[in-house]
Amino acid sequence: METQKKKEELLVLTDVLQVLVSNTETGNTYAVFEENVPPLGGPPPHRHPDEEVFYILEGEFEFILNDLANPFKVFAGSVVHIPSNGLHTFKNIGKTAGKMVVVLSPGNLLDYFRAIGTLIIDESQKPDLAKVPDFRKMDVSKVFEFAQAHEVEFVLPKVAGNDVN
Repeated sequence: METQKKKEELLVLTDVLQVLVSNTETGNTYAVFEENVPPLGGPPPHRHPDEEVFYILEGEFEFILNDLANPFKVFAGSVVHIPSNGLHTFKNIGKTAGKMVVVLSPGNLLDYFRAIGTLIIDESQKPDLAKVPDFRKMDVSKVFEFAQAHEVEFVLPKVAGNDVN
């Protein structure tokens, strides 16, 4: 009897990603993963060459695409398309964990997630996705350290008093 291989799971920032179709299986033409996001979870605004399609399975999210001042809400059944190098972000604005299926094309961004994430070997390594993460305990050094090598650019807000003119 053939045993089924455990799907690759990664903890990336606040989210748990379960790889459904790896970029290595498709010759870097696409990748598909399920993304489970705790309340208030989500990445800082960023852009990258991979195109993304988000299909919301559960929860309530706020997305931004190209205009940081105009977020929009999406719910289960919604589809959000992020074109290549589109400035974007999302946040789970619901009170429970949210779930999305994400399609990447060509799938190179999955290699970035592997570089910055933690491989989940067993259930004890998974965070409680029902709770708001403790952002103070989060180590984001790898997120920025590996960004340029993977063509990911973060767009962080200016902090008052930090303007150099």
